[in-house]
Amino acid sequence: MILKRLYLENYKQFRDPLELLPSEGAIGVVGANGAGKTTLFEAILWAFFGSRPGDARFANDSIPWSGGSAADRSVVEVTLEVDGISYRVSRSLRRGKTEARVCREPDAELVGGPSEVKRWVQEHLLGMDRTAFEATFFARQKELEFFAETTGVERQRKIAQLLGISRVEEAQKLLREDKKAAENLRRALEQILEETDVEALEREIPAARARRDGARSRKEAAQKELEEREEELASARQAAGRAEELYRRATALERRLDAAAAEEARAGERVRQLREQLESLEEDERRARELEPRTRKLVEVERRIAELEEARSREKQRELARGEMQRLRRSAHDALMEACDLLEELDGEDPPPLPGWEELFGIEDEAERLQEAVRLLGEAEDTSRLAERHLQGLRESAELHGRLTEAERELRRLREEREAVRREISRLEREISRTSDEDPPGRLLERLREEREELRQRASQQRGLAEADEREAERLAQARRMIQDAHEAAECPTCRRRFVAGEHSEVLKTLRRQEEETRSRAEGARSSARQLESRAEELLSRIGEAQLRLENLRRLTERRGVAAARLEDLDARTGPLEERVERLRDRLGPSPAPTENELAEAELRLERLRRLRDARPRLAGLLVSHEKDTAAAAERSREVEQLSRGPAYDGAAHESLMARRRELENLRGVLQNIRERIARRPDVEKELHRAQRQRQEAAERVEELRRELSALGFDEEAYRRARERAAEAERQRDEARQRRDEAEAELRELDWRLQRLEGDLERYREQRRKADEQAARASELKEMDALLGEFYRTLTGRVRPHLQREASALLDDLTDGRYSRMEFDDNYNIRLFDGLSDSYEVSRFSGGEADIASLCARVALSKMISDRGSGTLGFIVLDEVFGALDTDRRRNVLLALDRLKRTFGQIFIISHVGDVQESALLDEMWLVEEDGAGKSSVRRLNAASKQVAEILQNSS
Repeated sequence: MILKRLYLENYKQFRDPLELLPSEGAIGVVGANGAGKTTLFEAILWAFFGSRPGDARFANDSIPWSGGSAADRSVVEVTLEVDGISYRVSRSLRRGKTEARVCREPDAELVGGPSEVKRWVQEHLLGMDRTAFEATFFARQKELEFFAETTGVERQRKIAQLLGISRVEEAQKLLREDKKAAENLRRALEQILEETDVEALEREIPAARARRDGARSRKEAAQKELEEREEELASARQAAGRAEELYRRATALERRLDAAAAEEARAGERVRQLREQLESLEEDERRARELEPRTRKLVEVERRIAELEEARSREKQRELARGEMQRLRRSAHDALMEACDLLEELDGEDPPPLPGWEELFGIEDEAERLQEAVRLLGEAEDTSRLAERHLQGLRESAELHGRLTEAERELRRLREEREAVRREISRLEREISRTSDEDPPGRLLERLREEREELRQRASQQRGLAEADEREAERLAQARRMIQDAHEAAECPTCRRRFVAGEHSEVLKTLRRQEEETRSRAEGARSSARQLESRAEELLSRIGEAQLRLENLRRLTERRGVAAARLEDLDARTGPLEERVERLRDRLGPSPAPTENELAEAELRLERLRRLRDARPRLAGLLVSHEKDTAAAAERSREVEQLSRGPAYDGAAHESLMARRRELENLRGVLQNIRERIARRPDVEKELHRAQRQRQEAAERVEELRRELSALGFDEEAYRRARERAAEAERQRDEARQRRDEAEAELRELDWRLQRLEGDLERYREQRRKADEQAARASELKEMDALLGEFYRTLTGRVRPHLQREASALLDDLTDGRYSRMEFDDNYNIRLFDGLSDSYEVSRFSGGEADIASLCARVALSKMISDRGSGTLGFIVLDEVFGALDTDRRRNVLLALDRLKRTFGQIFIISHVGDVQESALLDEMWLVEEDGAGKSSVRRLNAASKQVAEILQNSS
C-alpha cells in the first residue's frame, strides 16, 4: 500500500489548492512549529474516517481555514496504490454538510456517502478500524521511548488498545456494569417485597368483593326507579310540546304582523322623499340653462395662455444659454492661467533641465506657449531613464559596501562566540568528570532505593508475623475462657473428651503460658518492624542527596550537549560567512564607496526630470480643456442670438388670463354636476311608482295577518300549566338520577379498591418474578466476565510470540546480527540476546542500542496491526520522534531508519532537528511555509540540491 497522491484545498492552514505526489523512499517534512507539518497527514485520517466525537482536531468547525467562510468548500483527496490498483478516497465539507466517495482510478465510483465511505475503507481498502490504522502508519512524538519508559501495566494496556484486543476489557467493563445494575435492581425489588404484607392482601380481597356485590344491588334498584320517572317525564313533555307548538305559531304571526306594519311605514316615507327629489331636479334644469352660454368662452382663454407660456419658455432658455456661455469663457481662461502658473513653477532651475527650455518663455501668445511646452516635455522621458540608471548604479555600489561591512562585523562576532562556547564546553566537561569520579549517582541512588525497599519489605514481614501471633494469642485466650467457664467435669472443647482429675487447671495454665509467649513474640516483631522502618526513613535523606547529584549530572550533561550543538552550529555558519566576505571583496574590487553628495546630486537631478515628465499629462489636459471650452462658448453665443428673436413675454396679462380660466373651469364643473343629476330623473320617477305599489301591498298583508291571528285561538293559561307539569316531572327524574349516580359512585369506589388490592397482589408476584430473574442474570454475567477474562489472557499470550518474531527479525537486520533475538515478558519489558544464550534487560544497553530496540518493537507492532488488516504496510509517518534524543542517539536511529527503507515503500519523517533534516537518509524534502495571513504552502525539493542546503543554513 503506497501513498501516490495527496490533494488539499481549504483544509485548516492549507487555504490554496495543494497537490503532493510523494515518491518512494524517505521524505523529510520540515518547517516552523504550527506551520502544518502534522496537519498534512492528519488530513488522511479525516478523508478516510471523517470527524470523531470528542476530538477537536477533526470537528467540522475546525476543518476550514479560519480566515475563510463556511460557504467555501474544504476538500481532501487521498490516492493509494494497493496490489497495482489505485483507489481515490475524497471527502469535502461545505456549510456543515459532508460529502465523500471512493473511486477506482480513473473515475469508476465504487461507493458514496460519508458513513458508507468510512465503512468501505475500513472493511475493504484497509481491513482495520481508525485506531488500528492510526497506530500502524503514524508514530507520534516520543514513541521511540514507549517500550523503555512507560510502566508495565500502562505498556500492556497501550499495546492491547493498538491491537484492538482492549475491546475485551471494555466488554468486561460493560458486563460488570450490567451485573452491578442487575444486583442493584434485585436488592431494590427485595426491599420493596419486604415492605408488602401479602397475607393481609389475600385476607382483604374476599371482604372487598362482598361489599362490591351489595353496592351493585343498590345501584340496580335506583336504576329501576329512574326508568319509571323518565316515563312520567316523557308524557309531561309531550303535552308541553303541543302547547309550545301553538305558542310558537302565535308568536310567529305576531312578528310577521309587526314586520308588515313597519314595511308599510317605510314605503310611505320613501314616497315622500322621492317627490321632494323630483321638485329639486326641476330647479336644476332651470339653472343649467343659465350657465351654459358663459362656459363657451373657456376655449379662447386657453389659446391665449398657451401663446404667453411659449414666450416665457423661450426667454428662460436664452438666460440659461447666456449663463453657460459666460461659464465656459471663464473655464477656458482658468485652464490657460493654471497652465501658465505650472510652467512658472517648473522654471527657475539652473542649468536648464532640457534643451530649448529658456526659449519657451519668449513666446508671447499664451496658448501657443502651452502647445510648445507640451511638445518639449515629451522629450523628458528618455533623459529621466538615463538619470535613473546612473542613480541605480550608485545605490548598488553603496549597498554592496554596506553588506561587506555587516558581514565582516558578523564574522568577528561568530569567531568570538565560538571561542566562548569552547571555553564553556571545557568547563562543563571538568565539572562532569569531577561529579562522576566519585561514586556514580545513578548506581548509588539505585542501591539506596533497593536497600530502603528491602528494609520496608522486612518491616512489612515483621508486622505480618506480629499480626499472626496476635490472632493466635486471641484464639488461645478464647479457648482458655471457654474452659475456665466450664466446671472440672466438663469436656474438652476441641476433642469432646471429659477432663480427669487435675487436667482442668493444668490445661488453663498451659493455655495462659502459650498466650503470654505468643503476645511476647508479637511485641518483639512489632519492635523489630519499627526499627526497620526507622532505618528506611533515615535512608530518605541520602536518597534525596543522591537524586540531587544525579539531577545535577543530568543538567551538566544536557548543557554540554546544548553547547556542543551550538559549537557545531557556529562552525557551520562561520565557513559560509567567510566565503561570502571573500565574494563581496572580489566583486567590489578597489572601487571606493560613493559619497553622500554624489548620491544626493544624482537623486536631485532625477527628481527634477521626473517632475518635468510627470507635469506633461497635466499640461496636455489643460490645453485640451482650454480649446474645448473656447469652442463651446462660441456655440452658446450663437444660440443666445437666435433665442432673442420673437415676441416678448407679458406677465400681468398671463396672470389675469389664468384667473379667468380658473373661474370658467369652476362654472363648467358646476354645470357638469347639474347635468349628471338631471340625467337621473327617469330613475327617480320609476322608483316613486315602485314605492307607492309597495305601500299598498304592505297594507293588504297587515289586514290578512290580523284575521289569521284571531282564528288561531291561543290560550296563555293552558300553556303555563303544561310547562309547570313538565318541570315537576323533570325534578323528580333528577332526584332519581342523583340516587342512581350515588349508587354508581359507591360501586366504582368499591370496585376500584378491589382492583387495587388485586393489582397490589399481582405486582407483588411480578416483582418476585423479576427479582428472581435479576439474580439469575447477575449470576450469568459473572460467569461471562470470568470467561472473557480467560479469553483476554489467551489473546495476550498469543500476541507476544508474534511480536517477538517480527521485532527479532528487524533487530537482527538492523544490527547486522549483533543482537539476534528480542523477547517480552508479561508486561512487555524488553530483553535482548547478543548472539549467545544469555539475555539482558534493555536498560543494560547503551542509549543508541536501546533506541534501536524500541524502534524495532514499535515498527513490529505496526506490521502486526497491518497484517491483521490489508496485509501490507507500505508507508509510515514518524512525527517528531527525535526531539528528546541527543546527537549520538539520533545518529544511531537515523542509520537504522536508512536500513528500514527496504522494508517500507515510503518513510515520512516530520522533524525540526537540524541533523535529521541534513541526513543522507532523505531522498527528498517537503518544506512547509506559512505566510503573514496564516496560509501554509509546501515546496517539494530534492534533498541533495543546493536550495535545501541554503534553506537549512538560513533556518539555523
